[in-house]
Amino acid sequence: MTRAAVLLLTLGLVACGGSYMDTKHTQKPEPVPAQDTADWREYGHPEDADVFVSYASIGHKDKFGPAEYTYAWVWRKFKKDQTPQDGDAYRSEYTRFAMDCATSEMASIALERRDAEDKVVLRRDIPPYQWEIGQGIGHRNGAVSTGTFMQDFFSQVCKIARQKETGTEEKPSTADATAAPADKPADGAPGNPADPTKP
Repeated sequence: MTRAAVLLLTLGLVACGGSYMDTKHTQKPEPVPAQDTADWREYGHPEDADVFVSYASIGHKDKFGPAEYTYAWVWRKFKKDQTPQDGDAYRSEYTRFAMDCATSEMASIALERRDAEDKVVLRRDIPPYQWEIGQGIGHRNGAVSTGTFMQDFFSQVCKIARQKETGTEEKPSTADATAAPADKPADGAPGNPADPTKP
């Protein structure tokens, strides 16, 4: 391969690994669900944030990813501004996960941060050909470890996806719109996931 070809390939990988180019021939990545359609369910309450899972986002649809994976958005709503060393302050962080329910593996594939006024300050997306399913949660060999808080989150999302496929999911009432996913253990119970976005 010539040096020019290598350079073009490298630039292409960098472009795909960062923000997607907004042209009429290129699809934008999966957006964070809108507040009025996301159906955010309370999931955990670590000290610094409240954690929600978008019930509406759980499923097999992704603009770029294969349909055999299950996808879900998680929202970490911090109680005060978070200031990273290499970026702008943010108050909310949205993470999109791809899960292989058959092998108990998963990866985070998108990240969006917003400030206190809901303005996007960071967006990162990983194209499917760079996904490392199982490598996004910090467990050895990539598998979701049994007995960890990640296993609970993973199991519930996969269960809900199966229920949606078979039409057996429970329809929450309006009053339960922010209820936790089915079978969520009580706060403080063994294995309760305070924050599914952290290993």
